[in-house]
Amino acid sequence: MSKWSAVDQEYGDDDAEAVDDLVSSKASSSTLDMDDGNDDEDFPSYYPQPKPQRTCLFYGATVLSFIIIYRTEICLGAALAFCVSIAIKDFSSTKGGRRSKNAFKNAHVFHDYSNINSKYDLTLGSIDHWCLIGDDNNCQCEDPLVPMGKHSSRKWIAQHKENMKVATEAVMKLIDVSNTKEWNDFEGYVPGLDDGWIDGADDDWIYAKGARFGDDYSYLGEDDVFGNDFDPDADYAASYDTGANAGDETGERKMESTGLDVVFIGDSITEQRQGTAHGEHVDDYVSIKEVFDKTFTKDKGGDFDGIAMGIAGDTSPNVLWRLLNGESPFGLEPKVWWVHVGINDLSVKGCSEEVTLLGILRVVEEIQNKCPDAKIVINSILPVRRNEEGLLEHIGKNHEDQALRKKELNMMDSSLSPKRMHADLWPSIVSINEELSKFASKHKGIKFFNADEVFVEEREDAKYLKVDLMDDAVHPNFSGHKKWNNAIKKRLHEILNDDL
Repeated sequence: MSKWSAVDQEYGDDDAEAVDDLVSSKASSSTLDMDDGNDDEDFPSYYPQPKPQRTCLFYGATVLSFIIIYRTEICLGAALAFCVSIAIKDFSSTKGGRRSKNAFKNAHVFHDYSNINSKYDLTLGSIDHWCLIGDDNNCQCEDPLVPMGKHSSRKWIAQHKENMKVATEAVMKLIDVSNTKEWNDFEGYVPGLDDGWIDGADDDWIYAKGARFGDDYSYLGEDDVFGNDFDPDADYAASYDTGANAGDETGERKMESTGLDVVFIGDSITEQRQGTAHGEHVDDYVSIKEVFDKTFTKDKGGDFDGIAMGIAGDTSPNVLWRLLNGESPFGLEPKVWWVHVGINDLSVKGCSEEVTLLGILRVVEEIQNKCPDAKIVINSILPVRRNEEGLLEHIGKNHEDQALRKKELNMMDSSLSPKRMHADLWPSIVSINEELSKFASKHKGIKFFNADEVFVEEREDAKYLKVDLMDDAVHPNFSGHKKWNNAIKKRLHEILNDDL
């Protein structure tokens, strides 16, 4: 039934005809197709209506309504945007080795480790971040308190064995009775027992075993050795230990110092003094080895007797492992241990200043534990060259703002090791050296040697690395080692004459 049929029924035929005439006249009208607001679509507006004007009040009301309806979502979105902006800002300020206006403040170690008295005081719980860039994941940093060897590297193992030979050779000199009677006075010495130098894997000296290291049972009778009449409760050591050590309450056999003045231990910069890198001969290092020998070998005119034990690429945990596994054998008791390590922790592993500091202190504490009467010198981490001029930092009124400007890398990539983090490390080096100096000042028998007096010069506008003393970005050349050795020699005279 059509709509108009309903009208016919309700209003009658006459009324329906009138309606039809009205509709037909509207349909024949020339223009009109506008809505007059009537809900009935079949009755279009006969007269055009003006469009509503949307004012600022309309838009304001719309926004307000939207906020009221979606207020929870809006608040959460704003909070998320704020957090993301802060994260991006922090990342950009630390990206590339903390390149920000406050680089020196960012590199500061906020925890005080200067009062620790043993390796057991060192803990990881207070570390703010492990990685140099400010997080805990984007680096290869190792636990600084745990010894770590590089057993997968043949070169590293070969150089470690060479260092053990160097250390043991220094102790073996005492066995020559024509030069010294110390071994004859040593209660653990039996003439002819394991006195030969055996250059092999089974050598007792190499692996710190046998008679020289307290593992000697030669004083037992033959029957005792094979267990026939061996009494496990008998105090054989006490009955054997006669003479000077008989009254020693600990029962520990002791010997006098080897007469060695100084032992240098560290990474590639120390290995340079041996004329090698990764255990392999380097022509440019021959002169460095010669000047070291002339300075630290009395037979060659030096003021002191010293040895160097370094391995290229080593971090503090690597040096710690070496000390615990043969490079500090029984009887190696120099007057001074000279420790230089840390740059690989920063530049190769990407460790933070705090983690690097803990690793160095762990090495120092281990040496002090093994040789409580020895003096220990912590050498400062040497500055790293970042551009051809050797600029380290601007000084003066704009110190912080200018610290890292004009230090973009302008050296050939081939001149830098691909294994290193090529960031500006000077602020981090300054921070670590300050903490090491503070630690040394509070501990008897420990000294800090600041090598900046050799390698850094302060000009009117800035501090610069003396690039003429460097072989590359990290390693000193012959001239650098020569001047460094002279400064060390002067410091050793002061230390050995100092009643600590």
